[in-house]
Amino acid sequence: MQDSNPPVQSLKSLTIASLSATLLAGVVLVTAVLPAEYGIDPTGFGEMTGLTSLSSANKTAAQGAAAACAEQPVAVSAAQAASNLQWQDTVKIVVPAGEGLEYKFHLAKGAALEYSWSTNGAALYFDFHGEPQGDKTGYFKSYKETTDSQSSGSLSAPFEGSHGWYWENKSSAPVTVVLNTKGAYRILGLM
Repeated sequence: MQDSNPPVQSLKSLTIASLSATLLAGVVLVTAVLPAEYGIDPTGFGEMTGLTSLSSANKTAAQGAAAACAEQPVAVSAAQAASNLQWQDTVKIVVPAGEGLEYKFHLAKGAALEYSWSTNGAALYFDFHGEPQGDKTGYFKSYKETTDSQSSGSLSAPFEGSHGWYWENKSSAPVTVVLNTKGAYRILGLM
């Protein structure tokens, strides 16, 4: 005849099992995860087993992906070059398919920013906005928010801080933005 009551674990055995699992997770974190993901190798085990090389591969891949979306020189025709003489800076920004990114400038209060940007005809959702320097509340001021393939204008910064665009590409193909600017600013770039 079988006993129909399942075995009951004691509080002591459950505590020992929980502590053992926590200790094992800590060992795996220090010896495998930190060296492989972050290049942090406090025990030397990651170097010995080659796990730290995975970290550099991850960093290289991430840097390569960031570079693909980063600022790149713009090849322009003679006519475009003549029209760009009025601009202080020109940058080409690739917004990946189905993603969004921000490009920002630091402006002092009252500083001017003139801009003109356009895509190859594809419309992007964008929010041209500013965030006050040092603000920890998450406050931002939108200057223009819509969906379009181009925009131009000027801004006199109402406060010191970062000012720029959030572009969102809702299409299935990357979209290139050519941004021309001039004014009294410091380029912060992709955020």
